[in-house]
Amino acid sequence: MTIPTRRAGRPHASSRAMLEEAAGELFLEQGYAATSVADITRRAGVSRSSFFNYFGGKSDLLWASFDDLADRLRADLGSGADPRVALLRLARDLPADHVALAFTQGDAMGLGDELRVAAARRTLTVADALAAAATRLDPLHARVAGTAWAGALIAAVQDWSRAGAARTSLPEVLDRALSPVAGAFDSGT
Repeated sequence: MTIPTRRAGRPHASSRAMLEEAAGELFLEQGYAATSVADITRRAGVSRSSFFNYFGGKSDLLWASFDDLADRLRADLGSGADPRVALLRLARDLPADHVALAFTQGDAMGLGDELRVAAARRTLTVADALAAAATRLDPLHARVAGTAWAGALIAAVQDWSRAGAARTSLPEVLDRALSPVAGAFDSGT
């Protein structure tokens, strides 16, 4: 009887991190549009299939940390967390990495409208999660409130990035961004 052996290889987290790092370097070196998935996988030393195990497309590399935290936000909201507390937790834990780099170096990387489209997708994802959690509001009010708060989050990430993410507090910027829409989740009754 042959005992199965575990194939040696890179741990999954390591491959993902290597892809993110390789992409960031290449986007700065040769621009976003000129960088292919093949370029990224070659630089990272992983296969094309490994790339697509982690990311749906090239632009998702820039948002990986944000997307992970948005998944956690959905879980937090599904467990009954207060929307403001859940958003501030996301803001506290978002690292100053590729999404901040995208907002500060978007022109140099040649991101163009790709960054706006990616930001809009994340706004909708967060808005849907917030609206779904606002069960005590009528559906229209919940969608509007969720969209307002999600827009505040993305605007805060953008301002935080441009102000110097490593030197600025995203929770503080988010708190300011939420100020104009602070009562959006009030029931109005």
